[in-house]
Amino acid sequence: MLEKVEKPKTLKETALEQLRLAIMIGQLAPGKRLVERTICEQLGVSRTVVRECIRHLESEHLVTVSAGGSSVAVLESDEIRQIYHLRAMLESEAVRYCAEQVTPELVETLQNHLVQIRDNLQAGDVVKALGHSYSFYERLFMTAGMTVAWELTERLNGRIGRLRFMTLSTQERAVKGPSNLQEIVSNIAQGDSKAAVKACRKHIDEACRMGLHLNKQPS
Repeated sequence: MLEKVEKPKTLKETALEQLRLAIMIGQLAPGKRLVERTICEQLGVSRTVVRECIRHLESEHLVTVSAGGSSVAVLESDEIRQIYHLRAMLESEAVRYCAEQVTPELVETLQNHLVQIRDNLQAGDVVKALGHSYSFYERLFMTAGMTVAWELTERLNGRIGRLRFMTLSTQERAVKGPSNLQEIVSNIAQGDSKAAVKACRKHIDEACRMGLHLNKQPS
């Protein structure tokens, strides 16, 4: 059997991923000015590529561009509340559907991602945990047939990733987060949609409170 050949990433796509990740994990801190020449040297790409990446990140609201140049966007409290509120609405609906239409394959996939999230957090690798968190939620939305909702969520994923990295980097959330996800998956496995939705909203409410608290802390 022939396997599908993966499309190689372009130089821009690779540079964009690295810049996005640097912002998400705080290597490029909120408010930090983005110096194109420095970024070109660090990534080994042209200024044209860097400018294209910055424009793309501006569309994701990870970068702010003004007459004085570009800088890493600062997340405001109201923005954080809105992001978590939207997550609560969309994710709880995806969770509800998954619990009502649960299959052994779905539970196995979610559980496998959850194990990876927990193991990576225990090993202190928050970046890998973020990757499996993305796959966990993608499977929820795809199973629920909520493709448009997932497209909307993907547009927020840069900011969601920033908040998720910030919270999961704390010992409290590194333990509590996977525990909450386990509760969600267990309720889905039992076909208990009400309990699954309740667990989902609790998980997001706790994350929101911590995200707001951490965002106020001096960097």
